[in-house]
Amino acid sequence: MAPRGYVDAGAYWYRLFNPRPVYIVASGGCGGAAFMAASWVTPVGEEPPRILAALGRESHTLSVIRGRGCFTVNVLGVEHRDFIYTAGVVSGAEVDKASLLGARFSCDTVTGCPRLVEPRPLAVVEARVVRLVEDAAEDTVLVVGEVEAAYHEPGVFRRGWDLRRVRPAMHLYGRLFTTSDGVYAARRRGAGGGQV
Repeated sequence: MAPRGYVDAGAYWYRLFNPRPVYIVASGGCGGAAFMAASWVTPVGEEPPRILAALGRESHTLSVIRGRGCFTVNVLGVEHRDFIYTAGVVSGAEVDKASLLGARFSCDTVTGCPRLVEPRPLAVVEARVVRLVEDAAEDTVLVVGEVEAAYHEPGVFRRGWDLRRVRPAMHLYGRLFTTSDGVYAARRRGAGGGQV
């Protein structure tokens, strides 16, 4: 029950965290990469560098990650939203998703796990699985990976994304995606704020 003046978010409570970045998580081999769209991905440690992905318990990509022990996280721009959406709603266990989407992969990676080549990602993070947390939720498995390599397109990232040059895809909900329309700097309370 929501406090007075608020509306209950109901079954879509998790969308209160949207928009959030959405990625293509891939594993397997280059002759048969498994991949899916995933937005429940986050860094969880710097020393050692670790990331966490909450993946659907029944997903084909998770089953391949279990066997392979590594995965890549591929960051795409919002211009690839059709690719991202389809990768998230079509199962690679049922169709050849790579052929359907025209996806190409390369295994010239530190981990040997496939990274996207087509469409070309803005950035790729490679990780080796260090732990699978099976009992954190009924419908997802938490995959904890140690980052082995991370790289990006030249000129688009320094200490953060140059949002004047790139537009990483953010998932709003369903078929809707968004991206930044500007960069805003925060100031300490009492000093105001403005657009950069």
